[in-house]
Amino acid sequence: MASDVTVARQAAITETIDFAFYPRIPEISLELTNLCNLTCPYCANPALTRPKGTIEWELLEKIVDESAHGRLSINWLHGVGEPLLWKRLEDVIRLVRGRDAGAASFATNGTLLFEDRARALLDAGLTRIYISIDTLDPEVYKATRGGNLRKVVDNIQALIRVAPSDFMIRIALMDHRDYRLTQIERQRFQETFGDRPNVILADVTNALMPSAPSDYRVETGGRVNGCFAPLSYLFVNKDGIASLCCADQDSLHPLGDIHDRSIHDIWYDPRNQTTFRNIAIGAHACPSVCTERCILNQPKTGPNLGTMVGYTLPFETGRALLIDLMDRNDIAAAAELAIALNSRDPLDPTIGRMMVDLRSLSAPAAPAPHTPGASIL
Repeated sequence: MASDVTVARQAAITETIDFAFYPRIPEISLELTNLCNLTCPYCANPALTRPKGTIEWELLEKIVDESAHGRLSINWLHGVGEPLLWKRLEDVIRLVRGRDAGAASFATNGTLLFEDRARALLDAGLTRIYISIDTLDPEVYKATRGGNLRKVVDNIQALIRVAPSDFMIRIALMDHRDYRLTQIERQRFQETFGDRPNVILADVTNALMPSAPSDYRVETGGRVNGCFAPLSYLFVNKDGIASLCCADQDSLHPLGDIHDRSIHDIWYDPRNQTTFRNIAIGAHACPSVCTERCILNQPKTGPNLGTMVGYTLPFETGRALLIDLMDRNDIAAAAELAIALNSRDPLDPTIGRMMVDLRSLSAPAAPAPHTPGASIL
């Protein structure tokens, strides 16, 4: 395997790659509309430069068809807007679930989740929902979201009453510069919504959105040397533009237009895969939205990149090298390589099994499975 390491080190100082850095297309977050009835300052919606509106049905069907045939998962029907503003939301849920193209869930601010709408969503086949309210303090809610918290809480309580016990409801409370999620707030959550196994509190720490009007992070200024956010979700906006990641809400770095190309071809385009690699290891040329408007440091160069074997080999080659290292009982090298490969494909079963084996062999320095990027869940 020495030649493979040599190849990897050479790839590390090469600006372009001809293999898939991320060998698996992540779950899809498909934006049905970028219209919204709230003006949260930590969201890009109030400052969007792209046109407002809703997705064309023909484009929607094209994306659903490809997802069904390619075994892709449209698990989310939201982007930077409020899905409940679109009257055809239930039709989309039926379409996606009827063609076995994903879970077709969505995130909502809950303001329009009236009981009759909740029943219609359940009838359409919805099995889970994510509701962002951010706080249980009415004054904080009004100051940041510009809405009436009492009405939203009433809607959620009505949903809890009419939904079956296996319908999952995740409710997000957010830690941000003007609000701290304390144990008292967690207790208030349980008092408000009850102690039910299908109603879950989602603790969220505010993250920077590059196009948002304001930065509401608890601690600002922190930067990272590498980022795996593109693997969290493939964000497709309502105009069919596949975007860099879920934080790029204004699609400042488009990966491709689904009107013209398939999702598969856009994702595996060598230029996009090279960009993913560069962002992950913070090397060569990284998109300006990452380095100038988000939290990625300016990219580095130099011979040290040559040690990042797990990020510079083709995935299959890296997996074979990992098996060889395990056979030779080189635990330290195997652990380093396994972490890198796991960050590129957290769902690969072979890497997952080896991560478990490595944790049992080297408990003090056991590698943990990687959860890439920023996620709403």
